[in-house]
Amino acid sequence: MTTFTTQVEVGGAATARLGRLSGWIDERSAEFCTTADWLRAAARHLPGTPVVITVGPADAPAALAALSLGSRRGIRRIELLGGDLNDYGRLFHEDDVAAAALADALVRWLASHRSWSLDLDQLDPDDAAVRVLTERLPGCRVETGPPMPRIEGVGGTFRISRNRRRSVRRATGRLDADGRAWRTVVATDLDDVERWLPVLVEVRRRRDHAAGRRSHLDDPRMRSFHEAVLLDAAARGRLVVDVLVVDDDVAGYAVTMVDGETYRLFDGRVAEEWQRYQGGIVCDMLAVVRAAEAPGVTTFDWLRGRTEAKFGDHETRRVAVRAASGAVVVAVDAWADGLRRRARAAVPASLVRSLVAR
Repeated sequence: MTTFTTQVEVGGAATARLGRLSGWIDERSAEFCTTADWLRAAARHLPGTPVVITVGPADAPAALAALSLGSRRGIRRIELLGGDLNDYGRLFHEDDVAAAALADALVRWLASHRSWSLDLDQLDPDDAAVRVLTERLPGCRVETGPPMPRIEGVGGTFRISRNRRRSVRRATGRLDADGRAWRTVVATDLDDVERWLPVLVEVRRRRDHAAGRRSHLDDPRMRSFHEAVLLDAAARGRLVVDVLVVDDDVAGYAVTMVDGETYRLFDGRVAEEWQRYQGGIVCDMLAVVRAAEAPGVTTFDWLRGRTEAKFGDHETRRVAVRAASGAVVVAVDAWADGLRRRARAAVPASLVRSLVAR
């Protein structure tokens, strides 16, 4: 039987450990939101205290969990580092033996807290660490996550329908008919992305507000995280930004992350003032066509959420691992969730828009 040493690092020590293990993490990461850059940006900018649990040698571990520790209503809240911003989550391990050791280490660490709840979202349903956690944590449950549409064979067998292509021609034809000066822009290098980023942030915020909801980017911490992620990706050559410019204003944009053979649509919006020209759809299609034409690219991933604009031939789902220290924590969380749902339903969208506009 293999015996592993366990090390738990918190706060600045955890962030430093992520930096020292960045190469190890990236070798085992298949998605932009499980890379060392993403995790370190989350540790630096997002709420909560970063926690890194490693099993095995400190500088060459057999397994690693990057977590965030917060507190609400006197209960310790544990989630993956990056929280609900992660479209993919990962518990890193070399093999099933290391996965079991990591799960055991996480169970022991949880036991050191009096009242806690665990929410690990968007994990691989076939992950050995997930299986062991569900066996070792009393009352643990696994919940199926939201649909994640994708196009498999984007550069080969899959064909974009005529209706989809016509939607772009209709939008650009409307621009021409209205006498608008328009162009599409592609930003990939760091300098270009830096120039466009403040404008794109404001387009997203205004669109979210107009839809009657707060924007993630209203929070300075979330905005700092968002900007750090995009600039890190641009510096590493794994970011593509498509922009539709109409009369020198941004009418829509799409941000794509390049993960080897997979393109993933990370962010995109239509500008509130220019909805007539469907800038979001135009830029989404530009991103899909680019993926189809890029050598070696096989998949276009729309990430979480099924909408009419997301098309393809496959759909995947990740899972969430939920657990709590006892029935009282479960009851408190259920009460708080119900209260939030009722509050959201009672507040009219017009009031939300007026509040976020202040």
